[in-house]
Amino acid sequence: MTIIVFSSTVAHILLSFTVFFLYIRSSHIIVMLSIQKVVLLLDDYHFNEFKNHLKDSNAELPLKLITQIRKDEWEQKESDTLCKSVYGSKDEKNKKKFFQLVHYTFRLTSYLSRNHPCYLHHNVCVIEQHINKGELEKANNVAEILLDIAEKIEDFYTSIAVLKYYAQQAFITENKTQAIKYHQKISEHLKCEHIVNQIYLYMRQNLNFKGKSSLTDKEMHENLNFYDKYRKSETLSIQLLSRFAYCQTLNYLNDSRFYDDETASELDSLTDDLEKNGFVIFSFSDDIQLNVDYLKLKHLIYKLDKDELQKEAASLIKKRESLRFWKNYVNTPEIIYLSIQASYFLTHYCYGYRKDYNENLPKEVKNQIAFYKKRCEEILAKPIWNEGLYVRYINLNNIYCGFLLLGTKDEVKKAVTQLESVLVNFQQIAFQRLYDALFATLMIGYFYLNDQEGIQECYKRYEKLTAGASKNTENDMTIKAIYYTSQWVNTQRKQYVEKLQAIYQKSLENDKLKNTQAFIKDLMEYFDVTLAVK
Repeated sequence: MTIIVFSSTVAHILLSFTVFFLYIRSSHIIVMLSIQKVVLLLDDYHFNEFKNHLKDSNAELPLKLITQIRKDEWEQKESDTLCKSVYGSKDEKNKKKFFQLVHYTFRLTSYLSRNHPCYLHHNVCVIEQHINKGELEKANNVAEILLDIAEKIEDFYTSIAVLKYYAQQAFITENKTQAIKYHQKISEHLKCEHIVNQIYLYMRQNLNFKGKSSLTDKEMHENLNFYDKYRKSETLSIQLLSRFAYCQTLNYLNDSRFYDDETASELDSLTDDLEKNGFVIFSFSDDIQLNVDYLKLKHLIYKLDKDELQKEAASLIKKRESLRFWKNYVNTPEIIYLSIQASYFLTHYCYGYRKDYNENLPKEVKNQIAFYKKRCEEILAKPIWNEGLYVRYINLNNIYCGFLLLGTKDEVKKAVTQLESVLVNFQQIAFQRLYDALFATLMIGYFYLNDQEGIQECYKRYEKLTAGASKNTENDMTIKAIYYTSQWVNTQRKQYVEKLQAIYQKSLENDKLKNTQAFIKDLMEYFDVTLAVK
């Protein structure tokens, strides 16, 4: 059954910036805009947070608008007056631009919804303070605009508190009918909170971070049906969360339907709806937009070649700033994006053995690499890396060192030193699945530095530690190609030419190894390996 909580204005909030709240002062009726209400309801901390965000985003007109509203406080001006203060006049052309600005500025409150989802709730205390001072009219003015905005952004926690205030006020004033209506509405909002919690509960119980799912086929269908019945809910937070949970379940269980075109369309649609309705409240520290981005990337890994994948990952990592709670946690999707970037740039620009290689890199490529190096440094510097996160810490170090390999000789030395330190300091940690990636990075580093002893020792350790283990074919071929090439350069022995030729031929047999094939071919040509390159 579809749960209907709010009027249709909730689903169409973008069209309703002139909502129906009338602020009456000296018999003069003023229609308040939604953004006016929001600005009035912000305490100084949250207003400054929002203002600084607009400054940092170079959103000059939204900043001008909220500054003017804040300056007026409760001496509210009509929309025409606000229009004139922002645009200099209130003719039809500017009024059209003004209402577009109002629409846009309200959408920008998504910054508050994502980073400070309880940004309205302090107003419940404000209402209590007014009542205790005998200021009933002021209390009701605050309550009315607070309830309106809380319902729009689906802040049930706040809306329930306001409705309880109204219900008790109706009871005290002996308005039984109104009291009942308010309590019924409280029940509706509580039911919404319950459904949201049930969706989270289903996901947390069955979609664990570690281990395989214990879901049977029957249970999986039951879960999917549970999410699916809320797909068209008029409560946006329920609708969006249930759609995400459905896609996440398909992904976690590696269901073939996850890779269908229908799922791709749903993920695109979900992304658009989250962007359009960014003002809707979700649980604090639930970065649902990032989670959907991750699912899109997972789907694209299956569909796209590496060039297309790199472009998509670059777009995802730069298109929105991280939510601030991530300062305290490991942002796994972001690390995956960085890994894709490191893999791409190493695949396409991994030619540091060439003379003056770094100086000849395109400026745009250097800028991108510098951006990713800085981001890795910022994440590595966080005081969050406890024992349970060491494997991810090791992996991020390897990603970072991959970017360093694309820099100067000093940066290559730093990469080698840092990875050797990681191998020593974390030798008691089980991270065998990272060995081939770590040793590929180390081998490239030693090769760029022309450190023959380092290459030989690194190769021996690699062979010893990975004996009998499953290896990534691309990394394994890269390691062997570098070792055989360095041995050929130093000994001129035919056996290394033959071995290099053999892995080159093997790379030709797999279409997914085209980049590895190109790397081996370049090694053979640059170092004048004597057997013909076919």
